[in-house]
Amino acid sequence: MIVKRLELHKFSVFEKAEIDFSPGINVFIGANGTGKTHLLKLLYCLLKTVENAKRDGSTDQKLIGGMLREKLARVFRPDDLNTGRLVWRVGGRISARARVDTASGSTAFTLSNLGNLNLEEACLLESGSALFVPSREALSIYEGFLQAYEKRELAFDETLYDLCVALSGSLLRETFAQEVSALAKPLEEMLGGQIVLKGNRFYRRTGDGLLEAHLLAEGLRKVASLLHLVQNGSLSPGGVLLWDEPEANLNPKLVARFAGLIQEIAAQGVQVFLATHDFLLSQELSLAAEYSQAANVSMRFFALSLTKAGAAQVAAGDNLVDLEPNPILDEFAAHYDREQRLFAGSHAAPRKARP
Repeated sequence: MIVKRLELHKFSVFEKAEIDFSPGINVFIGANGTGKTHLLKLLYCLLKTVENAKRDGSTDQKLIGGMLREKLARVFRPDDLNTGRLVWRVGGRISARARVDTASGSTAFTLSNLGNLNLEEACLLESGSALFVPSREALSIYEGFLQAYEKRELAFDETLYDLCVALSGSLLRETFAQEVSALAKPLEEMLGGQIVLKGNRFYRRTGDGLLEAHLLAEGLRKVASLLHLVQNGSLSPGGVLLWDEPEANLNPKLVARFAGLIQEIAAQGVQVFLATHDFLLSQELSLAAEYSQAANVSMRFFALSLTKAGAAQVAAGDNLVDLEPNPILDEFAAHYDREQRLFAGSHAAPRKARP
């Protein structure tokens, strides 16, 4: 499944946006509150609803619309699960509209600020597998989380629950495991071993034995999660990976390898969407795109910012240099200027008084 385009009208902080995606890697940057995570979550809700409908054999448009409304509520978690709060906040009764185009068709809906959702069309020709990885890692909370979430009203949004459900899947049979071995190899190399689920706990297995996932560095737990998702078929060629702040809790020394890992995942046929605040990660990907180090992986970069009216706007380019504004580069330039001023001030020789 390839996601080609997303159109938004009065949804969340987006008054109007039309975004054309790369079939490889799509990188979103922007200040807090500009809608990066909301874009990823909306894409996930649309793709996951279609995926679930196809799995269940559902074709009734009204039923699928109800599934989508429920998914939006549990992924975004507005007050009282009222999806009407996802509509652009202006006076009067208005409706938001969203449409996603894939290589095989489209899914579109309207949503009123009263919470009424109308599914205009739903593409069920091809679903693929949509996987959302939140900024918080899941392995350390996996034990008992599914049961607790299902029996109690927890404050976590449903992306973390869905991730744990995906992690609970059984490993692929050996025949199918060979088909995803190319995807698993770079993950195993970065993790420094394999990941195993024993009972209700995850471990990293090396030649020295087993190490509890709780004792792994948090950044490596994300790599371990992806490896297990590959091994059980949840992340596979033809799928879509939506990753929010993959650099969180990752040592800067690993960022270059992490950027290479993302390119390897895309090279194996997984379309990647990621939102980041990290200079090193975004710059490493941009350099690869600019200097053709990833010639077999296409990339697209998006800078999100707010207008004076508070509406999110999206600028697109083939690398970071093409983006204006670029909040990450702008702030690093400002940091450099501050450093130079401090340096100049601390080394200014005091004038000697004349006798």
